[in-house]
Amino acid sequence: MKGMLKSQLDNLWLLTKTKEVQALVIGYDYTTGNVLAQLGEKRALLAPEDISVYQKNTKDKLENLLGSTITCKVVGKTDKDILLSRKEVMQRRIKNYQKGQVVVATVVSASDKALFLEFDEGLSAIMYLNQITSAKVKRPIDLYKIGDKVKCVITKKKENEGYFELSRLALYKNVILNIKVNDNIKCKITKKLDDNSGYFVEVVDNPLYSGIFDLNRYNCNNNYKIGEIITLRVAEITDKKHLRLRTIY
Repeated sequence: MKGMLKSQLDNLWLLTKTKEVQALVIGYDYTTGNVLAQLGEKRALLAPEDISVYQKNTKDKLENLLGSTITCKVVGKTDKDILLSRKEVMQRRIKNYQKGQVVVATVVSASDKALFLEFDEGLSAIMYLNQITSAKVKRPIDLYKIGDKVKCVITKKKENEGYFELSRLALYKNVILNIKVNDNIKCKITKKLDDNSGYFVEVVDNPLYSGIFDLNRYNCNNNYKIGEIITLRVAEITDKKHLRLRTIY
């Protein structure tokens, strides 16, 4: 009797809509699009429309949840499964964030023009290339890998669509570097020049500062890797935040 009462109480607790629970994602149903999860000893399901506020969920993104623990609300049950919703939890979390807030987001995928990120356990965000760096870049994924964490500022809140727009550059808008000719500064390689005469770079301490690293007779090394960080000498300042750089010799 005592065990039966405990089981009944557990079921009541699980099914209350005011509780948030932690569920382990264990699989993905290709036929229905459901995400399969484990909730204690019970199997649970999240329907595609309950996985995220952001409607542009891809199969790859959903499969990437495998093995992760997600926060959900219990919204019902069937004879076999507990029914969960992650969307409701995320809708509440979205309201906690406003334009201008700083977040640390994780890169989850990329296109030629943007990075797609998540923060606060599943909130979706996008960061366009012109908000990542002032330097010339072929693809954002050349600078950031899947899983990298990026400190950013929220620039737009698309509450109805369920996602945010982020900017890395906005973190530095009031930061001025006192850079002079012949200073040595750390730079990140962002793209090779089309004529192979050098590279585009960004200044590590402030990505609003960028420039061109020229190869010359003192340095003919054309094998620098995109994303590599090297120390260079400022040869010329063509405007306040654009530099021409050389190797140190």
